[in-house]
Amino acid sequence: MTKKLLVGIIMVLLCLQAVAPQTAFAAINKQELEAYAAALGTDVKGLNQYLKDFEWGTIEEYEASSMEELRGWLGEPVTEENLQTFLDESGYTVEDITKALTEVGLAEKGYTPADILLYSDLNWLLGDPATSENLQGLTEELGLTEKELAGLFAANGLDLHSYISMDDIYEVIYNEVNGVSLHFLLQEIELTQEAFNQLLADNDKKLEDFQSYDELAEFVYEATGYGEISIDDYWEMAGSFLDLIGISKGEFFRAYAYMEEVVLHDPEAFITGLEDIAARAEALGNFETSTELTEAQGQELIAIWDDLMGIFQMKAVFYLVDGDTKTAVTMEELLKVTDLENRVLLVDLLDTQGNHLLNFTITGELFGSDLVTKAPVLEVPETEAAVPLYTHEAPVKEKAVAVPAKVAAETVKQEGKRLPDTASPIGNIFAWGIALLAAGAALYVWNRRKKLSN
Repeated sequence: MTKKLLVGIIMVLLCLQAVAPQTAFAAINKQELEAYAAALGTDVKGLNQYLKDFEWGTIEEYEASSMEELRGWLGEPVTEENLQTFLDESGYTVEDITKALTEVGLAEKGYTPADILLYSDLNWLLGDPATSENLQGLTEELGLTEKELAGLFAANGLDLHSYISMDDIYEVIYNEVNGVSLHFLLQEIELTQEAFNQLLADNDKKLEDFQSYDELAEFVYEATGYGEISIDDYWEMAGSFLDLIGISKGEFFRAYAYMEEVVLHDPEAFITGLEDIAARAEALGNFETSTELTEAQGQELIAIWDDLMGIFQMKAVFYLVDGDTKTAVTMEELLKVTDLENRVLLVDLLDTQGNHLLNFTITGELFGSDLVTKAPVLEVPETEAAVPLYTHEAPVKEKAVAVPAKVAAETVKQEGKRLPDTASPIGNIFAWGIALLAAGAALYVWNRRKKLSN
């Protein structure tokens, strides 16, 4: 368990902020969509199923306002001409496409090479071909010549030029446990082979004991302490925001120490609970105001909060402060608050014994603002001693374009009484806190996979 996780979790509690509003979009003309699907050789239902099977998501999730916009996202269709051009230029064959469809489970759904509708799905299925140009790009990123990389492969019983797809080469370098991937891992953290061998001996391990590259990298990182950032660094990053809501450095450090005890008591159980809550929160969907939630969803939101506090082994007490008057309020009551006006929302965080950890305040001005813009960005400070970012990461195999965000919030289909018709920013603040909770869980996944993100 690293300090990155611990601080990330603490920030979930400290950086509660408003969710940015979602933008509505116009529906695509039905006749135009039907014509587009027909031109591809299918119908709208078939196109939607194809997009789901090929991991695009459904048409509705694209939030496209016109067919022109949707076409731009999906790219050009497959034709006999550009398919042949793809095969000629890449060196792939139709049999390779069939094999790729089988490997990703699409062949068993009835797909054949003739059923591929979008040109970018050819590269998505097969990956970039191992051409001289692509190999040159890879070797430049690795800081080697093609001859040197081929020699490294050969020294480990592998033939660089025997691979047809760049994905297969990436697998050797970035995912498998072998001499090649180990070479780049040790190079990254500036560890000699001799020092690595000593680490193995000190821990009674062999290279063959590691079942995945992630497991190997985790072992090396933890054994060497590579990539750790101090809590002082995090205070440097987040201090201005925490000061904005009234959290002192001493309080931050005290809460950190407490969280460290909580997490390290049973890390796996803690993370399991955290991920479960993140899943429950995601199931609620995105919302801007409490009017978008049914009564049952509002109660689930509160239940999530209670369970979250249980996992953190904390208790949050809310107060509305008006001058010299401080009134305790519940989460249910806060959901109905639409404007703090001249009041202040005070949140007091206690441990399970009722001891004070920290408190923070949100004024009426902050309550009605977009706190997202004021939240800290957790990234490594720009200092000479800063640890370099993690670099041993294969190119991401993705669609030719970035997939647009899903629809922010669909019409609630569940039956039941809705909450009072008020626009409570508290719902936003709480929802964003849960979003940061998911980020905290993701931080743990990063620690396990050793893929650093800013």
